[in-house]
Amino acid sequence: MSWLVPFTQGLCIFEGGGGVLLNLYLFYLVVISKRSSTSDPVYKIAISFFSVHGFTLCAIIAVFNFGHLFREGTFVAVALNPLAQFLPMPLNSMIFRFLLVLLAMMWTLIPATSTLQLITLSHLQHWSKRQRLFVSFLFPFLCGIMTTSTVEDFIPSQAFEQTMRRISQEFYEVNSSLIVFGGTMRYPEENYDRTLTYFAVFYAIIPYSFTYAALGILIFQIQKKLRIPGIAASERTLKMQRAFFTMQLLQSALPLAILATPFTVFVGCVFTQTDLPLPIALCFTSFLWLCPAVQALVQLRYIRQAIKARSMEATTVTVSVIREPFSRTHSRTH
Repeated sequence: MSWLVPFTQGLCIFEGGGGVLLNLYLFYLVVISKRSSTSDPVYKIAISFFSVHGFTLCAIIAVFNFGHLFREGTFVAVALNPLAQFLPMPLNSMIFRFLLVLLAMMWTLIPATSTLQLITLSHLQHWSKRQRLFVSFLFPFLCGIMTTSTVEDFIPSQAFEQTMRRISQEFYEVNSSLIVFGGTMRYPEENYDRTLTYFAVFYAIIPYSFTYAALGILIFQIQKKLRIPGIAASERTLKMQRAFFTMQLLQSALPLAILATPFTVFVGCVFTQTDLPLPIALCFTSFLWLCPAVQALVQLRYIRQAIKARSMEATTVTVSVIREPFSRTHSRTH
């Protein structure tokens, strides 16, 4: 399968590079452009943080080209870009740890903007920026502590690294040395007696489940607030809050749908030790690395809607200002 390595590299470069461009554009619209989408600086800070997170994650994907496989009860993430071969192994390990933290943040960050909107709709604007941001990002921070505690499980011992390298070389049918990270259910004695169970539970299952449970509660509360007459200060504010709520639904539903495949495959393989067929392994990589670009697209949709609404409002005000003196002049002539 001489095509497999360049195909996986191209897939990572395409999805990672596309995510880099989308998140750069999102950051430009929110932070740099004078047509800024929202007057509330706290919303700007939150969305700009999302864009920086997405940009960093996608940049690592595009540069290192991580592919995935599950064979012999062992999950392996392989850095396929030759650049990784020239970097010191401690630096590669540090970058991979950082990648795992950023990856978990794809779903643990999602409730942050929903919390921020609920604070706004609950008439708690008297809270300072720091208070609103602290409360909004408290849940992602706590989940981050949990997921970060599992990251070390994917840094292999020297003996287990050789086993993973052999499995990866057989899968990709290459003889060159590969940079590999991962965990195992079959060879724990080679890897400090560690298995994938702890990682699967505390990195994936618990944070993922808690995230969507929290999100469900937040969305229910936001929907109740939006249905209360007079909850917003103006018709435009209510319209933008509803648009922001739609963004929350898309931002949660689309990643849930996209990540459902790799999440189910990973957990299933961990507990059944089933070898992952090549097409499923490629789908796993594709769906996983597609998610940050999709999240950027959802936020861009909201930002562009907000800019359009603001532009239309400005046009309406300008027209009314022009018409008012004209109507006065017209009345005087009569």
